[in-house]
Amino acid sequence: MRGFTNERGERVPGLHQFGAVRSTVVYDIFKFTCDDDGGHARGGALPGRAAYQAQVHAYIEQFGGEPGAPVVLDFEDILLTELSGRAARHALDLWKRLIIWTKETVPGSPVGMYGFDWKPGNRELTRELYEDGLLDLFAPEAYWWPDQTRTTWTDRFAAAVGHARALAPGKPVHPYFHPHYIGGGELPPDVWSYSVDRFRELADGVVIWEPSTTNAGSPAAGWVSRYAQEWCHVSDAAGPLTVTLGSVAAVRGSTVTARLTVTNVSATATDATPIDSADASFDSPVVPALPPGAAWTCAAGITVPPHHPYSTIPLRLALGAQEVCLGIVVD
Repeated sequence: MRGFTNERGERVPGLHQFGAVRSTVVYDIFKFTCDDDGGHARGGALPGRAAYQAQVHAYIEQFGGEPGAPVVLDFEDILLTELSGRAARHALDLWKRLIIWTKETVPGSPVGMYGFDWKPGNRELTRELYEDGLLDLFAPEAYWWPDQTRTTWTDRFAAAVGHARALAPGKPVHPYFHPHYIGGGELPPDVWSYSVDRFRELADGVVIWEPSTTNAGSPAAGWVSRYAQEWCHVSDAAGPLTVTLGSVAAVRGSTVTARLTVTNVSATATDATPIDSADASFDSPVVPALPPGAAWTCAAGITVPPHHPYSTIPLRLALGAQEVCLGIVVD
């Protein structure tokens, strides 16, 4: 499963350090609407090709979108699931025009439409947007709201994926996800892991939308290390050893000491295992033989460069043949 990230502004986490692809979302700066009379921008005339494409370029620059990475259009007021009658027909025509202009702007990049794909309205009109030369992927909203349960969240996400697979079999589904509840509050570790499992089960990739580490808390409990371990480095789960990182306040231009705990999660004992990293030094270079369920702790010295540009920094470890990546929040 591929990981994508939409990041812009200050204190961005830099998830591409952990393997994510920097992609772009184009917001509705033109305030598109459609009614029975046609399409409008800010209540007036629609933009021409040049004006629209200039804004697409501007968003690619803001997000640092990589060549060939997805570009997703977030024009919620003209989603076909939200309209009916002649207004929906006008929206269909407007979408086709904007998609073509977008593809002209970013040749080689797949283009998607952010939407509420669990809703059933105007399915046949929506199908037209996924014909050859138009939309290349689905980008359904998959955020957590505070009042949702696992059942309600999963039912809605599964419905979105099911509708997408029925409309355009073979086109990838990259849901939009956020490490916090809508309205604030970090997702608990079990909710994060549950969501990742559902994405692996049902989707083809996932986009982390405008993440921030401002409220991430300590790395041991924050979403950054979970992203590093569970997402971009999914091979970690295959090994017998897991690594957790104690709370650490990393500051640019300094060296900090963190406590690493290595646990044998397998059903058999592990042999003594060397631990190595280009990102840290250790007070002991070898993990001793561990019986099932046993843990061992060591100190790791981690240096953060003075001009490190992101609010996280990766800590990559080699435990024998097993590779592990952790994420540390930088102040």
